[in-house]
Amino acid sequence: MPIDKRPERRQFGRRSVFKSAVIITSDGRRLPGAVVDFSDAGARIKLTETAAVGPDLELEIPGDDFVVKCRLAHSEGVYIGVKYTKPPRRISWATR
Repeated sequence: MPIDKRPERRQFGRRSVFKSAVIITSDGRRLPGAVVDFSDAGARIKLTETAAVGPDLELEIPGDDFVVKCRLAHSEGVYIGVKYTKPPRRISWATR
């Protein structure tokens, strides 16, 4: 019996990963977690604990020297989805 899948509505396909990440909230809190999948438009992050985050944040992936401004798309328990609002940049460039 075939499994019914919901149609993919995303413009960009997702890729599964597991990379250490930090969410930086607009009030400066740094929330550790991991990126579990991402696309060219956004990412899904698993936080280490449930936390209230505002609508605007930054996603930092130190292992890839990557930081990007985001907007919260959805939140469910320890998982959040973000949509990129600016092009990504290198963390090392932002600290100069």
